[in-house]
Amino acid sequence: MKKFDEKKYINVPKNHLIVFGVYSIINQKDECTFERLVKECFVLFPKVFGMSRYPQWPDTLRFDRVLRDIREQGLITGSPKTSYFLTRFGEKLAKETEEVLQTGLIKRKIRYTTGRGTDINWINYLKKSKPFQRFLKNKKTFSITEMEFKNLLRCTLETPLRIIRQNLQYSKNLAKEFKEKKMLEFLESSAQKLNIK
Repeated sequence: MKKFDEKKYINVPKNHLIVFGVYSIINQKDECTFERLVKECFVLFPKVFGMSRYPQWPDTLRFDRVLRDIREQGLITGSPKTSYFLTRFGEKLAKETEEVLQTGLIKRKIRYTTGRGTDINWINYLKKSKPFQRFLKNKKTFSITEMEFKNLLRCTLETPLRIIRQNLQYSKNLAKEFKEKKMLEFLESSAQKLNIK
């Protein structure tokens, strides 16, 4: 496990450090449980993840909200009860963070390179879908049922809201990456109509 210079990591956003922690554990061929992630981040970045009054101990409260946020942003999947995994977007962020940790140079914006294979197939699948075609014909009268939207995101009516949000965020990330403005508008409009936040 490589330790990083405090001067290089102290100004890196906490969510980036946690995503990098997941990446580091996976690269060691370990299972990324919540406890393992707390240990990894604390060992790598003690000044960020240590308790205020007892800096020799990790502060688990520093993880809770951030983990929820990065999961909703489509960077990781999993939960504290199981294990965490990186999405493709999370892996790209982790690699960019690693570069920052090594050089100390913070780039203004994370740049995603255009994906291939599965991601292109996913975008094409969304573009060919009947709900999206209806949206393109008339945005003002467009409507979508809960079942249609969940099917579109490869979910069922029983799928937990957390997974639906993850799949939605991942689709939105892809739409941004592929510069599919109408697709992004469609996804946001559909989510708004069904009150999925």
